[in-house]
Amino acid sequence: MNKKFAFSLSEVLVTMSIIGVISALTVPTLINSYQRKAYSVQLRKTVNDIVNAVDMLITEEGKSKFSATTEYANLDTFVTNRLKTIKTCASTETSACFANTAYGTIGGGNSAAFACAGNSYVLASSAAICLTKDGSAVKVNVDINGNEGPNIGGRDMFELYITADGEAADCPSGNCEDPSTATCTSSALGTDCYGVLSEANWQMNY
Repeated sequence: MNKKFAFSLSEVLVTMSIIGVISALTVPTLINSYQRKAYSVQLRKTVNDIVNAVDMLITEEGKSKFSATTEYANLDTFVTNRLKTIKTCASTETSACFANTAYGTIGGGNSAAFACAGNSYVLASSAAICLTKDGSAVKVNVDINGNEGPNIGGRDMFELYITADGEAADCPSGNCEDPSTATCTSSALGTDCYGVLSEANWQMNY
C-alpha cells in the first residue's frame, strides 16, 4: 500500500510566509518600474505630438522655421488647431489643468505651485501643457497626467523647449550642454530630464 504524504500546517504556514516576504520585496519594485515606464512613454508621446504638429505647420506654410510661421505668433491658435485639447485654463487658473499643490523634486525638495504665464491646456491624453515663447523658441512645460500625482519634477512634470527649427531640446537654442541627472533630480519642473531620458533610451533610471 502506497503511503500518501501531505504538508503539515506548520510547513504550509512557513511556505506562505516566505512567499509573502518575497512578494513584499518584489511587487513594489515591479509597480514602481511599471509606473516609471508609463511616465516615460507618455512624455515621449506628448512631445512627439507637439513636434509632429510643428513639422506639419512648417510644411503647410512652406517655412523653414517654426518661428517664421503664422501660428508661432499666436501659440493658443497653434495648440487649439493642431492638438487634441479637452480643457483650457486661463493664466489665473493654471491649477485647474496642472497640480494645485506644490511640485516636489526627486531629491525631496518642494517649490511653489506651477503657474503658466498664458493659457494652459489638458490634452485628450490627460497631459497638461503650457507653451510660452522664449526668443525664437517655445518653452514647454508638461505634466503628463495633469493634476494627478505624484507631481514631482522628472517623474510626471517636465520642462523642455521646441527650438526655432521645430526640434525638442533641453535648451532654447538646441545646442545644449550634456543633460545633467543631478539637475533633473533637483528640479521641481523636471529641467534636463527630457535629455536624460532621451540619452538613456527612455529608461527612467534616475
